Amino acid sequence: MYFLLSTNPDIIGTKENRMARLKFINDITGVVPTPWEYFKLCNEGKLFLICNTFDGLNGIYITAHNYEVVEICRTGFVSNVNFLVANTCVYRENLDTDILWLLRQQNKNIRLWYAKQDLELIYDHVLRNTNLLRDAGTFGFMTSKSDRLMFKNRKKGFETALKLSFDRVSGLYGV
Repeated sequence: MYFLLSTNPDIIGTKENRMARLKFINDITGVVPTPWEYFKLCNEGKLFLICNTFDGLNGIYITAHNYEVVEICRTGFVSNVNFLVANTCVYRENLDTDILWLLRQQNKNIRLWYAKQDLELIYDHVLRNTNLLRDAGTFGFMTSKSDRLMFKNRKKGFETALKLSFDRVSGLYGV
């Protein structure tokens, strides 16, 4: 399984944060991941960090901004995986379903798991779904609500923890 991490300063963090994230990946998969490497999706594309767990799972776990997840999903990189985990925010209504439709243009059987969202007050009386990374717990890096749930459920096995920690996206709008 591949783990992709945005190189945006508010996500990538420090070297110590990235090392702590590798430990987290080991904890939730039970497999020691490869070291982080820089990875460019295409010639003009943005750089990401990538590691692999070589655990037999054919999926990608992305921690990035939603527009970066869309960029990744437009490439052929995701076309041969069984599932994609989007550790990001919805930001606008049905973005998760739009991403699933984009993925299914390349792979009809792909499953999309999306981070659990919290309603946040943006300004005045405007709310939006968000997946803000917070310095909660003793992980050594900023975590999402779904990251923390993955860790809490890690002993149940990766796939069970995934089902308990992320929301599976339906191909139907509003479901």
